[in-house]
Amino acid sequence: MTAGPCRPAPLPWGPAGDAAGPAGDKGRPGLQARDRIGDRYELTYPIGRGGMGQVWAGYDERLDRPVAVKFLRQLEVPEDERDIAVKRFRREARATARLDHPGVPVVYDLGEHGDDLYLVMQLVRGIVLGDHIAEQERLPVREAASIAAQICSVLAAAHGASLVHRDLKPQNLMITSSGAVKVLDFGVAALLGPADASRLTTTGRTLGTPAYIAPEQAAGDLVGPAADLYALGCVLYEMLTGRPPYEAANAPEMLRRHMHSPIPVVTEHRPDVPDDLAHLLFCLLAKEPAERPPSAAQVEKLLVPFADEDAPNASLPAVPVPVPARPASSAAGPAPVRLSPQQLSEARAQAQQLAEHERFVQAAELLGRILRAAGGQPHAAETVALRMDIANLHLLAGDFRRACQEFEALADDLDQAGTDADLADECRQHATICRQELADPTLSTAAAVPSSRR
Repeated sequence: MTAGPCRPAPLPWGPAGDAAGPAGDKGRPGLQARDRIGDRYELTYPIGRGGMGQVWAGYDERLDRPVAVKFLRQLEVPEDERDIAVKRFRREARATARLDHPGVPVVYDLGEHGDDLYLVMQLVRGIVLGDHIAEQERLPVREAASIAAQICSVLAAAHGASLVHRDLKPQNLMITSSGAVKVLDFGVAALLGPADASRLTTTGRTLGTPAYIAPEQAAGDLVGPAADLYALGCVLYEMLTGRPPYEAANAPEMLRRHMHSPIPVVTEHRPDVPDDLAHLLFCLLAKEPAERPPSAAQVEKLLVPFADEDAPNASLPAVPVPVPARPASSAAGPAPVRLSPQQLSEARAQAQQLAEHERFVQAAELLGRILRAAGGQPHAAETVALRMDIANLHLLAGDFRRACQEFEALADDLDQAGTDADLADECRQHATICRQELADPTLSTAAAVPSSRR
């Protein structure tokens, strides 16, 4: 088996459900789809762009898993700010890596690629909280409290490790399909210990986002955990009302409002919010840090009863959130297209080449995107062939649960269509093997919908 990159000819469509990325990303010099980074990560498509770089979805060729690769493009940073940007980026890597918490994406690697630094992390699939609020306008009280309590759990771990996030906001929070919350972007996190008391900022510049910034942070003072609790209050207020607690025409005016405007009362805009929750939110938005709750752990305990009124002492429940089957910052996918036999052949050849390099998960996702883009009928011959390939690839990858779901779903569709009973039987035999590997003879597909059918 040969080593090295797989670079088959590009297909005439992008990933279904994924756009090329933010305007101006496509074709940017230096970063393109199928570039290899660090001799092991292959870029697939851009999923976001920040002030100093880009975030790409990619694959770890050695371990056959999807990853997110975050770049700091030093040449795009003004020269007088470059050293600070590099320090901040490296600090993000260290800060995130030291947080062993399910609500923080796992850090896999840090390195250099030409003039760029890169950070390789767990790829989080879900919806950005800001987008979820925009779609729902305002969230049910139980859901908002559950999300806020899960954020508190992450903050408690961060503060226990002497870290302050400093830029908590809806765009830095992801919600997975199970309702689990992931806190992203510790890029402006600051250590609390005196050994690292230096503030990574430039003269006259305040780190953070104006709509969610604590008064002491807006004033340029030193900040501690209480600043994150204030930002949490802003996020919770927006989840409940559909808008942040303060609105202004420009950033300086927004900072002044955080420092001097009266604290808004959530029940004036959302009467169904319980009084105790409204009081907690009022305390989170206190102007003085000392007047806010003493810790994120305590806030989490206060929020849990509102997240699950029937079990106030139980561990926090996740509230399922409907999540589109695409990474959060992507746009709608292309309209279904009719694939020619040649295109299907090329796609399956590309997947075969990936499989030969033991990149089974990447091959399965490639075929899944093609299947969704084609929008084929469940029992059409080309669709059945692709779905069988996908199931077999999951089996080869050792993901027996996913493979079982794929095999059984395909068998059900074949039975319903009354076509190819032999293949349906074969699928059920494979599913039985998967259940045996999992030691779970009762495994059901009801709990999850296979990717090839979404």
